[in-house]
Amino acid sequence: MACGPPVGRMRERDQEVRQLAVKRIGVFGGTFDPPHLGHLLLAETIREQFKLDEVLFVPCNEPPHKDREDLTTATHRYAMVVAATLHNPAFTPAAVEVNRPGKSYSIDTLRALAADYGPDVELYFVAGLDSMLQIDSWHEPEALLDSCHVVVVSRPGSSFEKLRDVLPERCHERIVDASGGQEAVETRGLRIYLSDAVYLALSSTELRQRVRSGLGIRYRVTPEVERYIKSHELYQARATEVAS
Repeated sequence: MACGPPVGRMRERDQEVRQLAVKRIGVFGGTFDPPHLGHLLLAETIREQFKLDEVLFVPCNEPPHKDREDLTTATHRYAMVVAATLHNPAFTPAAVEVNRPGKSYSIDTLRALAADYGPDVELYFVAGLDSMLQIDSWHEPEALLDSCHVVVVSRPGSSFEKLRDVLPERCHERIVDASGGQEAVETRGLRIYLSDAVYLALSSTELRQRVRSGLGIRYRVTPEVERYIKSHELYQARATEVAS
């Protein structure tokens, strides 16, 4: 009488099959005021490094830690994200925060995405090192750490040493060094990845100032974003600034 494979091996195969069926989605949030080539290059680098199936670009409605009077409306910022991501099928604009009134808290967004996508999805939340060092000021930070993988990105050569000081001790064993562009090793359980992803010296603040000063932003944003900014006359100097 023929015997089937051992039960233990069958379970391992089942787990491998389920793992292959899981979709990996990056969650890349920000004000995107405006979105620039640095955002796109970072997202593509993270997508390749962590073998993500998709990267969601999530412009916020109201940033919790920024109180800018000159913040461009969420509608315009979302439209610019749509324009910026047109040519990469792995990039998807997500209006989950734009459509939610009030402050945009990442944990609320992750919960909404988890509910929308279901159990066969792994979320990879992308956060800058400077932001992560202020995690104590986040809304429900420990709930966020327990809800998804976290990819902490910084400039090449930056030190992640201070990160352990602000993370709960129970999370230290989750930290995985993914610097130097090395691919993330397949592991079970939630992880906090440290990535010194490629960095372009671009900032949205600088781009707004350039437009306000009458300078060009070509090769800093996509042509579609540049046209959108021009056609909607965004970031123009205020009348009081011109008069002065």
